[in-house]
Amino acid sequence: MDKFIGHLDDGRIQTLEEHLEGTATLAGQFARPFGMEEAGVLLGKNHDLGKYSSSFQAYIRGKKKRGGDHSTAGARFLWEHRKTLGPQALAGAFCIAGHHAGLPDAGTKTNQPGEKTLWGRMKNDIPEYDEIAARGFLTPAVPAERFKPFSQNPADSMMLIRMLFSCLVDADFLDTEKFMSAGTKIRGHFLSIPELAERFFFQLKTRGYLTPANRINKKRYEILSRCMEKGEGEPGLYTLTVPTGGGKTISSMAFAMKQAVKYHKQRIIYVIPYLSIIDQTAKNFKDLLGEENVLESHSSVNYDGTEEDLADRMKLASENWDAPIVITTNEQFWESLYGSRTSKCRKLHNLADSMIIFDEAQMMPLDFLTPCLKALEELVTQYGVSAVLCSATQPALSRYLTLRPREIMENIPDLYQFFNRVTWQFDGERTYDDLAAQIKTHQQALCIASTKKEAMEIYSRLADEDSFYLSTNLCPVHRMKVIDEIRRRLKEGSPCRVVSTSIISVGVDVDFPVAYLEYTGLDSLIQGAGRCNREGRKSPAESLVHIFRTEKEMKSPFMKKEKQVTQLILRLSGTEHLSEPASISSYYEEWYKNNEGNMDRKHIMEDIEKTAFREIGQKFKLIQDSTRSVFIPLNSRAEEILEKLRQGIRTRDLMREAGQFIVNVADYENSHTPSPFARLMNRGAIAWFPGDSELAYLTDPKAYDDKTGLKTEETEGLGIMW
Repeated sequence: MDKFIGHLDDGRIQTLEEHLEGTATLAGQFARPFGMEEAGVLLGKNHDLGKYSSSFQAYIRGKKKRGGDHSTAGARFLWEHRKTLGPQALAGAFCIAGHHAGLPDAGTKTNQPGEKTLWGRMKNDIPEYDEIAARGFLTPAVPAERFKPFSQNPADSMMLIRMLFSCLVDADFLDTEKFMSAGTKIRGHFLSIPELAERFFFQLKTRGYLTPANRINKKRYEILSRCMEKGEGEPGLYTLTVPTGGGKTISSMAFAMKQAVKYHKQRIIYVIPYLSIIDQTAKNFKDLLGEENVLESHSSVNYDGTEEDLADRMKLASENWDAPIVITTNEQFWESLYGSRTSKCRKLHNLADSMIIFDEAQMMPLDFLTPCLKALEELVTQYGVSAVLCSATQPALSRYLTLRPREIMENIPDLYQFFNRVTWQFDGERTYDDLAAQIKTHQQALCIASTKKEAMEIYSRLADEDSFYLSTNLCPVHRMKVIDEIRRRLKEGSPCRVVSTSIISVGVDVDFPVAYLEYTGLDSLIQGAGRCNREGRKSPAESLVHIFRTEKEMKSPFMKKEKQVTQLILRLSGTEHLSEPASISSYYEEWYKNNEGNMDRKHIMEDIEKTAFREIGQKFKLIQDSTRSVFIPLNSRAEEILEKLRQGIRTRDLMREAGQFIVNVADYENSHTPSPFARLMNRGAIAWFPGDSELAYLTDPKAYDDKTGLKTEETEGLGIMW
């Protein structure tokens, strides 16, 4: 055979040698920031050795229906040279074996041929293996001693394998894409970090951030200036503790811009806990930096309404985070770090040599806190990452970290005293009727309940044209429309009474003169109180935050852990000092102490000891609740999407746009009562899409209220207009 084919497209041929060389070059470039360029090259040159088989060559020429397994041969080649190559042989075997189907579990020596573990696959019979192996590359190779910092324990080794895997997978995709598209796909074309920093600080200047006119903005400027100053410091792990309303979003980005420019960081990644609050942050940064330079990477982002070339570039950049500014969610970030699938891991190498800002750091997932903190420290110590934990209620994580985070701000107690804009008032037990009656006495008021059901109980007693309800029962498009209306009314001074779940407490910039908060964890209370007198237009004495207990809690003998800890801190500090840094720190110390057995609930660290990539990837799911998705045909565009979904169309872009019209409904097995999802299905309000048991759609317009969203109970009300 005179020419081995790697890829074939409409008569055009990319030789296998060209593909291996192209992939090796890119993989080496991607691994260079963490000192593993030679390893990247080695993986690239060997990843498709199996394509040298006569079986694959017959397949790609159309002479056979299948080409067989072409991933295992390259993995076996490196595996057999463990003594020569050292640690990179094992790392390379994992990466090459998984570059199509995802990283496998290591397994054990007892695994038999045919098992999907690495040990099992290394025992598989590979036709023509000797001839294939003769074409393998053993150089260049990384000296074994260079692996030492990355292999102090199994967690470090697994992180390195994931990083190298990311380099290989992305390089393989990009080289293949370049050939198959004949170079027509346009990636990149973003401004550089220095250019973006220049634009960012120019915008701050022109918009008055650097020349504040009032007392509140002057203090925000002090915070901003401090962040710009400390941004010139050495990279590492930082905390940014700023009270609600102090402008930490802009200030944290200013810190990141300064450090990224000085230390030549490749990108800035902004991690946000909830999808529900990501829109506002993204909008702010796009406004300052240009939408063409800010990549949103999360499940509900949709670029279809964007200019075509820009939309194409953003969709491509979302695959591997090859953009200067990336905004993503906790779920995307952490699940990628512990994932095994190619689609999850492809972006990981672009975390190296970056700035990572964790907004609302107190929302780091408790059930996975131990593995998350371990991964964070590894990124900082071995991959050139500089990270910032931002919060108004900074969690007390120091005792669970080897690194000692450096706080950016100084005189934090004075800062919190300055931004103290409310007076706490504990009202005790309140009936829903009494609570609603008191809320009605205010022209503008916010009430935050702990559950959707309790929020609905309160709202139903208010319901009028000046009252609004917010929860995840409203699909995202509907929810944003309601929030926009709330902001308009607050700005104009119009009547506006809102009953919400905690969805409004974090990241939603609203300013109410009075707030009613259901008794809960201290962090949630403080975040909720941050929606009251946010701009300091009134004195704290005039801005009351009422804390209440509901009828439901009055009937229950149990109190959740977070309430118990809040109660303890309240006894120790008193109401007056409830929101001060010392109280917050005490709360988290007690909270974590009470939950130390829950910080690795899925036993991820035990699975790391077994090098179980696939098992970890399956278990590491931040959203654990049992829900099913219901599509809401809310408007004409949603109707168009509905029709495509009915036809069985499931493209990535379509599903992302569909996410804006989806409500997630609890579905659980309970011998006593049917789940909310089951109730909807039983009464014919929803139906499955044809051939789809994962996604349902609303069939009864009366089941979706234009005020309260999806109704899981059999109640009357106004439905949406179709």
